[in-house]
Amino acid sequence: MVSLSQRPSRSQPMRKITTKNNGSRLNSNTNNKNKGSVSISMLVAYVMGVLILVYVSVMVLLAKYTTDTKSNNSNGVMNDDDGSHNNNNNNNISNGLRSNRKEILRNDPNRKPPRVYSRDEWGDRNIPYSPEPEFGHGVKPEVIRDVDVGNAAAVGNDIQDETPPKRVMTAYLEHVDQELWKTKPLPIRTTTKEELSPVIFKEVNSCSRLMEQIPADNFPDDDPYLPWLHDVFPTHDGKFIQFVAQNKRRCRTGTTEKEKKIAAHMAPQVALFQHVAVKRIKDDNSNEEPRYQLTGHEDADEDGMATRFICRFSDGEETLSIFNFSYEWASYRKKMRQMFHKDGRDNKQIHTSQLLFQCPVPESLVETIRTGASVINDYATLFVDIVPIRTPPRYGPPNEFLPPYYKEFSTGTFDALVEYGDNHILPRVEDSGRWENIPICKPTLLTYGKQQEDSKAVALASSEVKEPIKQHRLVSCLWASTGYATRGNRFAINDGQRRLLEWITYNKLIGVEHFYLYDNSAAFSTDSSLQPIADLFPDDVTLIKWPAKVCNNNKNNVDSVGERSSQYAAEASCRLRFGPHTDWIAQFDIDEYLVPMGNLTRIHPLLDKLDEEGKKIVSFGSWRAWPRRRFIEDPNLTRMHGARNCGRDQDCFQLRIPMNQTMLQAYNCDRQKPGQKTEQMPAEKQIYRPDYVKHHFIHYSTVTGLSVLNKDDMQKLGRPWNPRNPFPDPLSRFGDEVKEALMLHTKAVATQDTVFWESACSAASDGQATCRLGTPFPENMTGVNLETGDEGWKFNCYVNHKIDDYWVRMLEGKLKEHVPEIAQKLEAQKGHIVATK
Repeated sequence: MVSLSQRPSRSQPMRKITTKNNGSRLNSNTNNKNKGSVSISMLVAYVMGVLILVYVSVMVLLAKYTTDTKSNNSNGVMNDDDGSHNNNNNNNISNGLRSNRKEILRNDPNRKPPRVYSRDEWGDRNIPYSPEPEFGHGVKPEVIRDVDVGNAAAVGNDIQDETPPKRVMTAYLEHVDQELWKTKPLPIRTTTKEELSPVIFKEVNSCSRLMEQIPADNFPDDDPYLPWLHDVFPTHDGKFIQFVAQNKRRCRTGTTEKEKKIAAHMAPQVALFQHVAVKRIKDDNSNEEPRYQLTGHEDADEDGMATRFICRFSDGEETLSIFNFSYEWASYRKKMRQMFHKDGRDNKQIHTSQLLFQCPVPESLVETIRTGASVINDYATLFVDIVPIRTPPRYGPPNEFLPPYYKEFSTGTFDALVEYGDNHILPRVEDSGRWENIPICKPTLLTYGKQQEDSKAVALASSEVKEPIKQHRLVSCLWASTGYATRGNRFAINDGQRRLLEWITYNKLIGVEHFYLYDNSAAFSTDSSLQPIADLFPDDVTLIKWPAKVCNNNKNNVDSVGERSSQYAAEASCRLRFGPHTDWIAQFDIDEYLVPMGNLTRIHPLLDKLDEEGKKIVSFGSWRAWPRRRFIEDPNLTRMHGARNCGRDQDCFQLRIPMNQTMLQAYNCDRQKPGQKTEQMPAEKQIYRPDYVKHHFIHYSTVTGLSVLNKDDMQKLGRPWNPRNPFPDPLSRFGDEVKEALMLHTKAVATQDTVFWESACSAASDGQATCRLGTPFPENMTGVNLETGDEGWKFNCYVNHKIDDYWVRMLEGKLKEHVPEIAQKLEAQKGHIVATK
């Protein structure tokens, strides 16, 4: 451990002093002084010029020696491609020069005092002279297990010999003229099929790999009325085709002219969240396909009251789409004055991050789809087209045109007759922009149900299918990767394999029965995956390759806020695909450990208790814990310097947990005592019932079974109607951190966040900077001097003794089967105990 006397200086990098600025100050002075003053000013200018020459000379020598040192360095502990290196014997010269430069900085009379950063800013500041890091910058996943090439079926890379030639997924792009939106009634579109631009996706050719192949990263932006698809699948009963799409307008919401144009161009994306009403226009004696007319609710067909897409199946039958829930009603209940804004800055409305809708399956196809009989050798033989009904977005209040179910609360200020006219007939499907030939694959259990025999999954006749087969009591939905870039691409996390191995092992101990793992590794690297870890748990883990990238990895405090689209879509896919086959879903990341407390050693008794209470959601406060100093590698072994490594011209180190330690034990230093976290928590994580939660967004259940009800149906359940807001949901509560469970968040510490760590963690620290290394408060504070801390280190966190005394022992006992370093440690401890007896 580095001593306090060696802690880095807090001084800022030296500011460049130019003769132009000094000359300006000199001229200003001479204009206001007498002749005697001029000579003094000239003397001052001469002295400053000499100082500048000395400074420039030192900087030139420094650059020369630093370059020589880097080029001569061949024995460093760390030597990256960008030329950064760790301290070794060859660093002595450059370290000495750094000391000389700091001395010059301290003696510079024009030097500004170092800026004091807030807790949020510390270690998280953009460096103006560094280029903006690209997505995935620095991601080089650490591989602890290689893919078993002999297990090709498990890897899922089996590709058919040839693609069926008949049908290929295609996007037909239609030009969007937003100027027409200004005309009322809305002009009828006159586009013909010859004017559409087809974009063909031949790679979409396998049902078992559909989520991997669907063109989420190749979305055709030229037609923003097309939904940004991430997943498509039939429901368990074969009656609906479920679509999971994301709102692509949320990807770029900055105030630059370029991003304003992007947001304006993508405006049709938000129109897809708003329903329209239509009626069919068809001559009963004609064999032609039906046509559709935009209308008000009073004239709409029963299945056209609240729709947005025409669904055309490959046998020629058509249905009208339905929403999983009314987005307008959800916005109204959340007291939003506008559902969407013209400038596109709607990212705080998290329930509109993704578009969830279904296409009803024609009755003649239900049984074929339910049994998976239409999929032959992994090829789909049935397909569906989705044709968006193209109307302008509504930027008024969300209740200006609510579906009839919510008519009591609809203002009716949106008049379909005024907006669309009395004879607005939509173009034929062939003349409309659309997604065509989307494969209809098997229901989820027939594709991914490892424990379920196909014969059992389809045993019931379709007329008897009412509820989906329940396979599990508690499962995990997980979006993870071997390596990834944190928000702002400022730091790379490369220990995904190691963390996943420990996390699955731990969660099996507490009662999670199955893990649905959406592997996002390919978004950053094709050289590694999480498959080798999943293979260690063949009966417990279902791995889905999910290479879709996040569309905006910015932080949330910048102009164009981040949008982790891939994560949001994966979560929805997991909930809708696998949720019907489980009672509860645990929505945690691989750095979040739910710790049973009190007398509990499993989560199932808590779930039983929640069922008795009638609760559907349980939340746990999540606030990142600090890694304890005694469980990390010596910082001197990974010490680095410079802006490229540390975010500024200072020293930092790469924080590592030795392989013979668990993340659970190393990070067992929470900033609040059990029971106090919910008082000031920055976030929460949940276990919830997927049949009750209609939309979940990482931390929160944003739309629920009660929140979608109108007033009459709510009161029929004997529940009071809350006109203000349905949240917090009455069927949710927080877990008791003392008697039930609490969350330990083992979030990795970024290299940039270790700058100034010695001064920040010192007991003498003024608290201006955050110490991200844990020094636990003693259990017994009698006689403890908080000002001197633990050997000079500041107390800043609390140890959960149930973790150290029980869970670490249980976890290590299981991990020793796969982690030799832990097995060796346990053997050494066992030998030590024997020797001391």
